[in-house]
Amino acid sequence: MVYLWCFFAIAFDGYDIALYGVSLPLLMKEWNLTVVQAGAIGSYSLIGMIIGALVFAPLADKIGRKKVLVICMAIFSIFTFLGGVIDSPTAFTIMRFIAALGIGGLPANAISLMTEYSPKANRAVIVATMYCGYSIGGILVSLLGIYAVPEAGWRILYWVGGFPLLVLPFLLKQFPESLSFYILKKQTKRLSSILNRINPPGNYTEEDDYCFEEIQNESKGFPVKKLFEKQRAISTFAFWVAVFSCLLMVYGLNTWLPKIMQQSGYGFSSGLIFNIVLCIGQIAGSLIGGFLSGKLGHRKY
Repeated sequence: MVYLWCFFAIAFDGYDIALYGVSLPLLMKEWNLTVVQAGAIGSYSLIGMIIGALVFAPLADKIGRKKVLVICMAIFSIFTFLGGVIDSPTAFTIMRFIAALGIGGLPANAISLMTEYSPKANRAVIVATMYCGYSIGGILVSLLGIYAVPEAGWRILYWVGGFPLLVLPFLLKQFPESLSFYILKKQTKRLSSILNRINPPGNYTEEDDYCFEEIQNESKGFPVKKLFEKQRAISTFAFWVAVFSCLLMVYGLNTWLPKIMQQSGYGFSSGLIFNIVLCIGQIAGSLIGGFLSGKLGHRKY
């Protein structure tokens, strides 16, 4: 259940990120946007994602990852849908910025939940296959661009982006909260209930010793500071450089690849095929990377 819902959430997060790039050639034509203006709209969205990540990741420690996941999905669903309703570049930019707050806040919480609930032996592969949902979302929006946009127009892409809002009641009912959150809040009843669903023979009860004090002591202090404690500073900077380099390419291609291919002589639909190929490559990389990380270890890989 955790896997399916995290996959669903990441898929529409990826859908929303690729959405602007797929619709960009049509937006530039309809609103007479220059390359600079189109790039600025994409940049404002990325700024919104940064703010969303910085706000919602710490908030999850206070109110729970499940609630933050729901909030993020609600934000990007509502404002993505509204982006397909308005007819002003300025208002559209505002809608994209607000939607990006949810888009940026969701991945960290989904990955954290999936990591926490995954068996340790297969954790790398499970998280990697879950994150393939990001590329599936990119493929979905590209296919809609090929088959639906020529008949219905670019706005249908944004209307479909509002679909997650309809399933949030089911997510709230079926999706479990983070175990670490229940430990920090000492909610033994809910903790034992989830553990019994994971491992029924364990017969967990509210009276069991869940080592609350040890966990709470580990969680004290400013979270970002912990990234530089116990000789983690070099590893932290190395991760930042690697992720920065990767996302520079990913977001750059997601935004501009369809437009670049169109300028190279391909039609709108034909250009989106390159987007699909890019997403398929991302899926292959995730699966191979997850497998090798599990076999060789994260550091060697």
